[in-house]
Amino acid sequence: MKPSIRTKLPGPKSSVIINKIKKLNIAYSNPYPYVHSKKGEGCYFQDVDGNVFLDFASQICSNPLGYNNPEINSVIKKYKQNPIKYGGQDFNVKEHLDLLEELITITPQGLNRAFLVNSGAEAVENCIKLAMRKQKKAKFGISFKGDFHGRTIGALSYTHSKPIQKQNFFSISNKILPFNETGGERLIKIINKNGASKIAFVLTEVIQGEGGYNIAPEKLVKEIRKITKSYNIPFIVDEVQSGMGRTGKWWAHQHFNISPDLMSSAKALQVGAAVTSKKFNVEPGSISSTWGGGHTLDLAIGLKTIQVIKKHNLLNRVTRLGSYLKKGLNNSNLENVRGKGLMLAFDLKDKNTRNNLVIESLNQGLVILGCGEKSIRIIPPYIISKEEINKALEIIDTSNKKINISGFRHKGKICSYIQCGESHT
Repeated sequence: MKPSIRTKLPGPKSSVIINKIKKLNIAYSNPYPYVHSKKGEGCYFQDVDGNVFLDFASQICSNPLGYNNPEINSVIKKYKQNPIKYGGQDFNVKEHLDLLEELITITPQGLNRAFLVNSGAEAVENCIKLAMRKQKKAKFGISFKGDFHGRTIGALSYTHSKPIQKQNFFSISNKILPFNETGGERLIKIINKNGASKIAFVLTEVIQGEGGYNIAPEKLVKEIRKITKSYNIPFIVDEVQSGMGRTGKWWAHQHFNISPDLMSSAKALQVGAAVTSKKFNVEPGSISSTWGGGHTLDLAIGLKTIQVIKKHNLLNRVTRLGSYLKKGLNNSNLENVRGKGLMLAFDLKDKNTRNNLVIESLNQGLVILGCGEKSIRIIPPYIISKEEINKALEIIDTSNKKINISGFRHKGKICSYIQCGESHT
C-alpha cells in the first residue's frame, strides 16, 4: 500500500457518518476528518471513501503492531465464536492469569503484581488509590507541570497539560513541581514544610505525552527517586503512552536507570494495568473494576502483543529505526527535535502553523499528531520500514514548505477540522 487521497477530506461517506456522530455525541471534539474502514495493512489504513493513509500516530500509541497484523488477527479469529466480556474482578477467566504472567516478565524487578482495568486513566487512578492506602496520614499528592495522567477526576487532579481539560472540575488536593532540574529541591522544601507523611505519592511521566513529549532531565528523575526512597514516599511513573517498548526499552523510566514503586500501563497493552509490588496489596473490595481482567479479547491481544515484540526483537528495531527517523527530522531543519525510540517530536513556530502542518500532511496521506502548545509527535508502529520513514519525511518537508508560503490557507470542509492538531488524549 501507499498514501493515496482520492477525495477531498472528509470524503462523502465519512462526512455522513461524522455528521451523525456529531449530533449524538455530547462531547464531540471534531477529530480527524475520515472514518476508518477497518481495511489496512502494516502502517497503512484505508477510510470508508477509499483514501489510504500512512499512519504515524498509531492510534495514539495504542496500535504498536500496525493494521491487520497476522499474529494479532489469529488471536481475534479464535474469539469469533466466544463471549468476550466477563466481570473479571468477580468471575475468573484464564486470560486474566495469562496476561498477568506475561506482563510480569517485562516489568522492572520487584514490580510483580498488577491490577487490570479498562484504560490508562483508570490505571493511574488505581496507582493513586494504592498509594493512598499505604500513606494513611497523607493529605495531598504531588505531580509535575505539563503532566497528563487521564480524564477521571483523580487522574485529572494531577494533570497539568491544558486548562480546558480541568475547567470547572473539582480537584483532589495536590501540589505541582516544575518539570526541570529544580524539581528535587522544591520537593525537599515541601517535605520540610509539611512532613513526608503528609505526601501520598509523587506522580510523573518521565517523557510527557499530551503535554508536549518533553523528556525529563536525568538529574530531576534521579533526585526525585532518591528523595522518595529516603522518605518512604510512593513514587508512581505513568507509562501509559511511553511504555510497552515505544522508546526502545520496555518502559521509558529504564532510560534513567531507576525503578518506581508503582507504574501505570495501557494503550499498547490493550488494557489498563496498575503495576506494583506485594507491599501495596489491599484488602478485597477496596478497589475493583467490572471489566478489568474480564475482557478476554483485549487480554489475549495484550498478551500476544508482548509476545510478538519479544519474538521479533522489536525493541531493537524501535531503537534503530527511531535513530534513523530522528536523524531525518533533524536533517529537515525542524525545531527542537527530541525523543527516544519511536516516541519523537518537534516544534513549529506557533500553534496555528502546527495545526496547518497536521492538516496539510493529512491531505498528502500522512497522519501525524499534535501535542503541547506547538509540537508534533511522531509515533509510527514498531514495524515501520526505512522506506516508509523516508516517505513520511518527504510529506512533512513538502507540507511544511507549502504552509509557510505567504498567504497560505486551507480551503473547503477540511477547515472545520484544523484544530485536530490539538490532540485531546
